[in-house]
Amino acid sequence: MKGALDVHQRLLASDVPHEIVHLRARVLTADDLPRVLGVERGCVAARCYAVEGGGGPALVVVLVPAGTTVCVDALEAALGGRSAQAAGNEQVNAMTDYAAGLVSPVCLPDTVEVLADRALREEDVLYCAVGEGSVALAIHSSDLLQVTGARVLPLTVSHGAPVARVQSSWRVRLSKVRSTG
Repeated sequence: MKGALDVHQRLLASDVPHEIVHLRARVLTADDLPRVLGVERGCVAARCYAVEGGGGPALVVVLVPAGTTVCVDALEAALGGRSAQAAGNEQVNAMTDYAAGLVSPVCLPDTVEVLADRALREEDVLYCAVGEGSVALAIHSSDLLQVTGARVLPLTVSHGAPVARVQSSWRVRLSKVRSTG
């Protein structure tokens, strides 16, 4: 399995400024990063989707703000109408060489397409998982988007629309976000 050293070496080789941050507590998923780092924004979760069509099954990694989920309709539109569903842990582990839930956007195989939600461009610095629960990657958003080659699109659910909240058990529960205005 890949980890922080692999990510660090890849970014050094590409001359990309970054920092490997030691966490005060272990995380089980990237969705735990905001709590452990004590920040409300700027943490990234890599959501992995199995995609059918176009020559067989493939994996797409979608970078979104931690604690949010992907709008599958927007994802499928970005994929030219191909069907996408959340990939299982075993498939994620096998196809990314990272522990499921701690997938780093850096050092993914060339066969994995990377998409990013446009909200990530609003942050100067982003914090990402690196395959290990005790450290995270701090990197400028522009550098992360460039090094991953991610296509940037609106991919998360808008405020006021039905939202699927990500649960720590990796099960998805549908709920309705209330308007606060």
